[in-house]
Amino acid sequence: MSKHQSIATWAAFILTAMQSKYGLFGNAFAKTIKEYKIIPFLINNYELLHYYDNNYVTDDLAKYISEQGWASINA
Repeated sequence: MSKHQSIATWAAFILTAMQSKYGLFGNAFAKTIKEYKIIPFLINNYELLHYYDNNYVTDDLAKYISEQGWASINA
């Protein structure tokens, strides 16, 4: 598996974990991903974050989104 494939697979796992943890699905989740640039955040921080478990990463991602003004999540 190439590095790009590994990053994409990891990002997909994190997005799935975030959906489950925060109950975000469908259009609301797609809008959140786009509005808060979650995929670029995950890709840009892969080298650091992929060492941590999904719970830590989803908490960090929630904190990142909350810092941008998203009130729909409790980080």
